[in-house]
Amino acid sequence: MGKVWKIVGVAGAVAGVAYLANSDNRDLIKNKFNWFNESYLKGLAKPDEIEDAKMVDEGAMTSVQYYNDQQETEEEK
Repeated sequence: MGKVWKIVGVAGAVAGVAYLANSDNRDLIKNKFNWFNESYLKGLAKPDEIEDAKMVDEGAMTSVQYYNDQQETEEEK
């Protein structure tokens, strides 16, 4: 059974390399990954503050506190 999984793994790796050998396919994958990464980061903080979202993703709580304070001041107005 172990040989079967090795063969399947190697076949998958070869198929992936063959697919990514085409530059159009590589660009497509890069664009999809960048779109997913940006949409994930936008969900963490305000959409126009991507750098702030990156800090939140890395675990910086200062930006979270700043964002919460900004939300509270907007609600008070």
